[in-house]
Amino acid sequence: MISALQRKAIIGDVAILVVVTVAGFATHLTLDAFWRMLVTTTGALVAWFVVSPFVGVYRPEHIVVPRSLWRVGIAWLIAAPLATYLRGAILGRDIPPEFVTVVILINGFALVIWRLVLGWSQARRYRAESISTSNPL
Repeated sequence: MISALQRKAIIGDVAILVVVTVAGFATHLTLDAFWRMLVTTTGALVAWFVVSPFVGVYRPEHIVVPRSLWRVGIAWLIAAPLATYLRGAILGRDIPPEFVTVVILINGFALVIWRLVLGWSQARRYRAESISTSNPL
């Protein structure tokens, strides 16, 4: 069973990967290339959800602990080449190494920042709840 915290992490991860992909296409003025955008997003999501569970990024104890953010970075470092390979294979295109590097850096940065915010907000909520329940007024 997936906890509410895990569900938030999953939904946020999907949102980040979609938003970063759309932003990338927007910066290249290619928002009309819907098929390529869909393939790029799908490749990123498939790669992420294949790799990330093996690194433990959805374990609740790793979601809220900032020192576990390395797991997100490592998972994306492994997933990004797979994502770009899937994109290239489906589109029948070569993948320039620069593209892989940019995908690793930008998507990885976005995922880590998002997870930092999620972990911070959840830890803060947990502290607030524990304080309110421990005060027997």
